[in-house]
Amino acid sequence: MNNQNNQTVIGVFDTKSQARSAKEALVEQKFNDSTIDVSQYGEHGKVGDNYHQQSGKVQSFFDRLFGDDNSYDDDRGYTRSEAAHGVASRGTVVTVHTSTLEEAKKAASILDRYGAIDFDDRYQQYQDKSFDANRNRKQLNDRYGDVDKQETLKVLKEDVAIGKREVETGGVTVRSHVIERPVEETLRLRDEHVFVDRKPVDRPAGNADFQDRTISVKEKSEEAVVSKEARVKEEITVGKKVDSHQETVRETARETEVDVVNKGKDAPRNRDQSDIKRNN
Repeated sequence: MNNQNNQTVIGVFDTKSQARSAKEALVEQKFNDSTIDVSQYGEHGKVGDNYHQQSGKVQSFFDRLFGDDNSYDDDRGYTRSEAAHGVASRGTVVTVHTSTLEEAKKAASILDRYGAIDFDDRYQQYQDKSFDANRNRKQLNDRYGDVDKQETLKVLKEDVAIGKREVETGGVTVRSHVIERPVEETLRLRDEHVFVDRKPVDRPAGNADFQDRTISVKEKSEEAVVSKEARVKEEITVGKKVDSHQETVRETARETEVDVVNKGKDAPRNRDQSDIKRNN
């Protein structure tokens, strides 16, 4: 303890659930939440990893807390700070800072009601190795219910990210390929044929008839002639143009809200809160 106007009350619990319940009870009795600290260093008489990281800090805290009342006791064989520190290292500590002696007594009473450990008795058990964690757990469960039970309620919140992406909404594909179509036209074609007509005659012949003569006649025919010329009849251009438009996107983001309903002010609650310690 410090002076009359500033009191520090320490309670050590075997489980964090007991410490949390004790803190809830303190807050319900109008103790300011900011004046209550909860720190877990172990569980059921076993030193935890958190203590190994803060052992020097915890030792200094108890040395300052007990101050002049920290002398070595020949009967006990240890100092008050050693006992508190040794017990705190294996449990959860609830520290309550009060402004008056009356508040300190009230806080100590609440911590005791939720199972705060007696430093001297427990430290002796740790020293002579008579502490039985399993038996102690059973006793706590018989008295306070399942002190190891902890339930976790997840608080969820959705974040909504609104952006944009490209999606295919349509398109045009233009292909060219060669097809053949039959073309038909009827023509009248002329053919020539040479003929020789011999017919018998009987008339006098003169000198003029006795000459060498050659008559040559050629046959001619018309034939169909096909010629083709390719001409460009149409040009097709394929491209795209870009427009822009505004669109308002509306979405809902979900999150969970937690309502805590306290039923009864004096009944122990074996869940929620943090760690701390107690001193008579």
